[in-house]
Amino acid sequence: MSRGGIGGALLILLLATSAVGYTLLDLGMGSQVFQGSAKSGGMGEVFQLTEATPLSLTLNPSLLARSDKLNATASYRFMRVEEDWSLPVHDSFDALLGYETYANNKNVYHDGDLSFSTGALPAAANLAFAIGYMPAYDFNYNFQQEVRDRNSQAEPLDKLVADAFVESEGAIHSVSFGGAGGYGERFYLGLSVDYLFGSYDMTTRLANMDATKLPCWESAPAETATVFSASDLSGARFRIGATYVVNNRVELAATYTGKADLDGKYTSTGGFGVYSPWKQGSGESFKLKYPASVGFGISYKPRNELRTVVEADVRFTQWSEAENEALDELVLDDIYEFFIGIEHIFYNSRPLRFGFNYKPSPADKEAAQASATAGSGFDVYGLDLDFSLSVGWRRFREFSLFDDSVFCAQSREFSDMVEETFVGGQISLSKRF
Repeated sequence: MSRGGIGGALLILLLATSAVGYTLLDLGMGSQVFQGSAKSGGMGEVFQLTEATPLSLTLNPSLLARSDKLNATASYRFMRVEEDWSLPVHDSFDALLGYETYANNKNVYHDGDLSFSTGALPAAANLAFAIGYMPAYDFNYNFQQEVRDRNSQAEPLDKLVADAFVESEGAIHSVSFGGAGGYGERFYLGLSVDYLFGSYDMTTRLANMDATKLPCWESAPAETATVFSASDLSGARFRIGATYVVNNRVELAATYTGKADLDGKYTSTGGFGVYSPWKQGSGESFKLKYPASVGFGISYKPRNELRTVVEADVRFTQWSEAENEALDELVLDDIYEFFIGIEHIFYNSRPLRFGFNYKPSPADKEAAQASATAGSGFDVYGLDLDFSLSVGWRRFREFSLFDDSVFCAQSREFSDMVEETFVGGQISLSKRF
């Protein structure tokens, strides 16, 4: 195979791994970061009515109207992702015998945020303002595969042909500010603006290549890579939220988040024989376009003693309108995401929270992530300390990132099985002055 042939084989790899951010199938525009506190995190990441803190800036800004004092909130979150890639094993009659894992990757990602809100005018006016900093989209993703010659008959492992890597890092951050007002005792309206900025880098490379095992290469270097770097990204979007108190048991909420067009520059370089779907250039201008979304929520307090609350939310995001002008052939689908959570306050004022969410991937709606969450909280020296844990899973089929033809073997005509497990946690501190 010539260098051009190998480059064509790697096209599949680079188009697939353009969807980076925690896992392969997360958004080709970066993984959307949950921006609520550990309280919402423990309740399945509900976001419409529970987050009456400064963090509601990026969730439902109308809840800011419930602030009557200076309130400071800080959060730290982490996510451990385990990703297994397995190929199907068939017998001589093409019957499926099982799956053989050929790549196992374990990575931990983390981020944090800080925000403030205050009732700027007398409490009777129900007016409040807030400002905050938080991550919005995460581009971190790491994949490694040891490519081995299955025909080498070596012990205890087949001979190593090459090491294959996908390495991506960076983030889009948000500085947000907004305000809200209450109209009577039942209706709240809020508006917030996000200033988005950041950068990210992606490298796809082959290393430790054994030229004796790659006869189809004209010449095999020890390492080859493609590198894409996006910098100076910046733009803005707005968000409007409304909350209506039906009675002392039921509340309704709706939010709309507008589109965001980020302007930036990119540099893309290709390695020896490696095809890249990124447009080639150095310091070229481009746009990263994020879509609009709309959300609805309802909360219900089922008991006369209002110590329990149940919330259910839904969010629709028009990902088909997303665009990365530096990347060809990026196709995403519109999705609906579902969230449900419950919180019960015991007589000692200790909360117990549970939740569940269901999030299809815009890159493949059949590959949906389901997560179960739990959490609680304490009062520590005048600070509200909340924590949450989450466990999620996802299973889908995907063609191998590094096609066998790259390593002078016959291409597989079937897709591989990918299994992902997510274990996350969050800690939030809040103080009212």
